[in-house]
Amino acid sequence: MGGGAHVVHVPGHTHGSIALHLPEHGVLFTGDTVAASPVDGTVIPGVFNLDRDQVLAACARLANLDADVACFGHGDPVTARASRALRNAAHVRAAQTLSSHSPRGRRECDDTP
Repeated sequence: MGGGAHVVHVPGHTHGSIALHLPEHGVLFTGDTVAASPVDGTVIPGVFNLDRDQVLAACARLANLDADVACFGHGDPVTARASRALRNAAHVRAAQTLSSHSPRGRRECDDTP
């Protein structure tokens, strides 16, 4: 590959998960760390993970790699402004995690009036 590929350690899905970044081409292969939702194509952190906090940190690291295209282990690729989509995925998921740990978030998640 012209310009080479950078291997990025992105633990969370598994301890040894990696992503491949082709900086000269603006392309990122995320593996299973990130996926595109089968419902609407929204970029989301991978669903089955060993460590959710590590996955969120990995999403943030991947978002800083300046990629236009992101290819996932599951779902269709993002073909424009991939770094922005990755940044949004990390922020949205982190916000959901925080709200689920608050008393208000717990009430909203169960059937308690």
